[in-house]
Amino acid sequence: MKEPYGKWWSRLQFTLLFLAMTVIVHSLFGWFHGWLKPSDPYREPEGRAYKVFRSGEGADPGASPGDRLRLFYWYGE
Repeated sequence: MKEPYGKWWSRLQFTLLFLAMTVIVHSLFGWFHGWLKPSDPYREPEGRAYKVFRSGEGADPGASPGDRLRLFYWYGE
């Protein structure tokens, strides 16, 4: 006859291994996300790049966000 705690010991080992692997994979995904995410996405672009959206500047500085959205849908761009 088998040892009475053998079945429970193997289940405990499996559970602990599963939890350890879950923590490792979660930390790897967190590291990868931090590697891909830019440090400051709202900074001024460098080089020949332009910041496209400027609130309150341009041809009509008094245009509300609703007016800009209406023009966006009207032109279909």
